[in-house]
Order: sequence, then structure tokens, then C-alpha cells
Amino acid sequence: MIKRVFTAAILIIVMGLSIWLQGWPLRGLLLISMLMSVSEMYRAFRRIGYDPVRWAGYVYCVLAVLAQAYYANLNESALFRSISPAMFALVVGLLLAFTVIILKGKVAFDSMMATVFPMLYPGLFFSLIITLQDLDTRLASTMALVLAFFIASVNDTFALFVGIKFGRHRLAPEISPKKSWEGSIAGLVSSVLFAMLVPWLAFRLAPAVPSIAADLAGSHYPPLWSFGILGLVAGALSQIGDLVASLVKRHCGIKDFGAIFPGHGGMLDRMDGILFCGVACYVFFKIAGL
Repeated sequence: MIKRVFTAAILIIVMGLSIWLQGWPLRGLLLISMLMSVSEMYRAFRRIGYDPVRWAGYVYCVLAVLAQAYYANLNESALFRSISPAMFALVVGLLLAFTVIILKGKVAFDSMMATVFPMLYPGLFFSLIITLQDLDTRLASTMALVLAFFIASVNDTFALFVGIKFGRHRLAPEISPKKSWEGSIAGLVSSVLFAMLVPWLAFRLAPAVPSIAADLAGSHYPPLWSFGILGLVAGALSQIGDLVASLVKRHCGIKDFGAIFPGHGGMLDRMDGILFCGVACYVFFKIAGL
């Protein structure tokens, strides 16, 4: 447990610093995380005999980050007026993967699915999180990134400790035997409270930061109660993300996707819930028009 807590503290510091800096430091961190997560998924599929075209997935990851960076710097680019950078990169990646597999001349449906699935999850989910730093204002992007990265962590923490202490009813025993309904409910409550606390603090602290103080007057932000709904949805999706990752691991016969983070496993073990939570934040801030 001590090893797990220490690793989590280091990750929180790295995430927090990247969110504060944003720009290429954050893009670089997300690109590395995306490549590692996709690689871990490919490695898991290879353990059960699938033969994914891994380099096609890696090309997609790099293209997704570069396309979003290009869009952020040239917002009036005709290339991305009708299609988002995330979807553009995904379509190119999928076409590349399909073409390579078909040219092999074999009926390799397993190879095709093992190649494409990681592009969608975790690939596409990462590419949506990357767009959050390109919202209209620095205040909006900072709030969106903090919520995307930390709602899942708060959810996991409260679900873990409440589940250990009070968990009696299993949530999905065949997929993840240790998760309980009691822990799940505690995680959702904590997610709602955290999602409302972040904007509440941001709206009060922003006037003291000259670089973002003008963002309060220049944009219309959603009411506080709507962030509570975001917390509920994002918290629920975070738990679903954990179970989806567990389902893949059960199918592939592995305990963790990797061992890079002591006490946590691989990159995808750490990012599974965050990715689903990030999708909820992406939709919320897009609907809010920020």
C-alpha cells in the first residue's frame, strides 16, 4: 500500500505540472502515455496468439497529436473545418491498418480486430483528452484537464477504501472480484463533490491570477450544479473504464498490462478510468461551448 501511495503522489505531481504548463509539455506527456498504452494493449493481444499490425497503431498515435497541434495553431485551416483532428487521425489510421492487413492476402480477422481495437480504446479516448487544452480560455482548459485526470483518481480512492471497509456486495464478480457496490457508490458521491469543488475554487481564485482573470468575464461558464452532473456521469464512466480494462485482461489472461508503475501496473492500468472520464469531460465542455 505504501508503494502504491508513493507512486500515486509522484503521478499527481507530474500530471499537475503538465496541466499547469500545458502546450507541448502536456502534448508530449500524453503522446508518450498514448503510445505506451496502445503498446500494452497490443502486447496483451499477442499473448493469446493475435498478430496486430502494431506500427499502424503507433503511426495513428503520432498523427493524432500532430493533427491536434496543427489545428490549435491554425484554427482556420480548411483541412479541419469539416472533420475534427481526432477523427481525421482515426480515419487515416484505420484505412492504413485495413490496407496493410488486406495486402497480406490472408483471412486474418483476428489480426484486424487486434489492430483496430487499440486505436479506438485507448487511442481515440486519448486523442479526445488532448483536445481539452485547446478550449477557448486557459481557465476552461485547466478546469477540464483537472476534472478529466482527477475525477477518476478521487473515484478510485474512495471506492477502494470504502470498499475495503464496508464492501459486502460484489459489483462484477467475474470481471473484477474486489469491486463492491458500496465502494462504487462512495466513488460516485466523491466524484460529484470533487467536480463541483474544482469550478467553485477556480471561480474564486481566478481573479488573483492576472493571466486568467479576464477569462471569467469573457466566457459564459455552466452553473455549478451542472458540474455535479458531470461528476456523476464521469465517475460512473470511470468505473466502467476500470471494468472494460479488467475484461480485456481477463480475456488475455494477464493480471496487469505492465509493471512500469509500482503498485499500479502499466500505463493503461493507471489510465483506464481516466480515459473514460476524459470522454465525459470532452462532451461536457463541447456542449458548454467552451
